[in-house]
This record gives sequence, C-alpha cells and structure tokens, in this order.
Amino acid sequence: MLLEIIAASLEDVRDLNRTGADRIELCGEMDKDGLTPEYDLIREAVQESEIPVNVMIRPHDDAFSYTDREIGQMIEDINFVKKSGANGIVLGVITDEHVVDTASLKKLVDAAGDMEITFHKAFDEIEDQIAALEVLSQYPQIRTVLTSGGAGSSADNTEQLKKLVSRGKELGITVMPGGGINMGNVSEIVDTAAPDAIHFGTGVREDGSFGSRVLGEKIAELKDIL
Repeated sequence: MLLEIIAASLEDVRDLNRTGADRIELCGEMDKDGLTPEYDLIREAVQESEIPVNVMIRPHDDAFSYTDREIGQMIEDINFVKKSGANGIVLGVITDEHVVDTASLKKLVDAAGDMEITFHKAFDEIEDQIAALEVLSQYPQIRTVLTSGGAGSSADNTEQLKKLVSRGKELGITVMPGGGINMGNVSEIVDTAAPDAIHFGTGVREDGSFGSRVLGEKIAELKDIL
C-alpha cells in the first residue's frame, strides 16, 4: 500500500525520506489546510527528496472555485513545479454548484503535461461522488483522488470510502482515504475500504500538529498495520 504523508517544510521532507514514506504531498500554510508552497521550498524539496514529491496547487482557502485570473496563477505555479522536476501536483476545482469544474480542470491538466495529478479534498464537497469519480477518470493524468468520503473525517465515512475505492478500481483511478486518520482508526479504515493508498497529515507527528516533527516510530508502527 502506498503511504503518502504531508510535508510542510524542508525539515519534514528530510524526515520523511529517513522514515520511509512512499510519497510526499508538499504544502504551504497548513493553518489554511494547505496552499501552494513557496517556490524556494518546492525547488529545495524536489532537489533533496529521493521519494516522489507531489506539490499542492491551491492559491487561497476561500473556496475551491476560482476566477480566470486565479486559474492563470495556478497554471503559472504548475509550470514552475513541472520545471522543478516534481513527480506531480495536487489540485481540485469545483463550481459554485459543487460539481467538477471541467472547463478549469482541462486548462490545469493541459498545463501539467505528463505529471501525475491528485484531485484533492475539494472532492468532499461534491454530492454525487461516484459521478464525479467517473468524470475525473476521463483525464489520464488524474491517477489519485484524495477524499474523506464526504463531510467529516475518513473514519466517519468508511462505507462511502469502500464504494469509492471499489468504483475507482473499475475506472483505473486510486481513491486514497485522507483526513482525520490516526493510529487509532487507521485499521478500521483500511479493513473496511481496502484502499491501495492512504494519506496522513498530523497523525504521524509528535503532538498531532504540523508544528511538531514527524515521528519515525509512528511511521514504523503504521507500516506494520498496513
């Protein structure tokens, strides 16, 4: 199973390379649930990391719908990430009606080229998630959907995650549970949903916050569970 963990600093990137994560989601401003990182951090993280780095592309935390100008900024950021040599990007665009914004998504996907794309937890605001998954599967670069299965944490939505994982496998897209996962509930989520990938944020940190270090012993324990 692929284990993806959030890094919010270069120190996190170094820790995750030492402790054996399979992939890094690189984010800035975790107090806003993760925005596009500073360019210097992107450059240094990709240069130092021996494991794949996927970079968050999110210009603000106001909503997951964006103006043309904001889409333009996201394309500029994607171009920088691509030049940096990162493995992929993480993004999500929905309309004010809470469906996938296919017009904006196509522009972003085209800018990404061959990079892998994860559609992030904007997905949790979509009511018909199975239909959304089918829309996203039409874009070959979108290989992963990060979701809690709806409002609340992944532990609140295990049955929905199970349905999404199953349909995702049929469509050739990986549904990766993430959001509110910790050492106490990960076994239930894995046993119920049977995912091929899982996403951790604060659940592997010393005091459960992004202000503390990633703990190698927690990741070792997690790998035993997975």
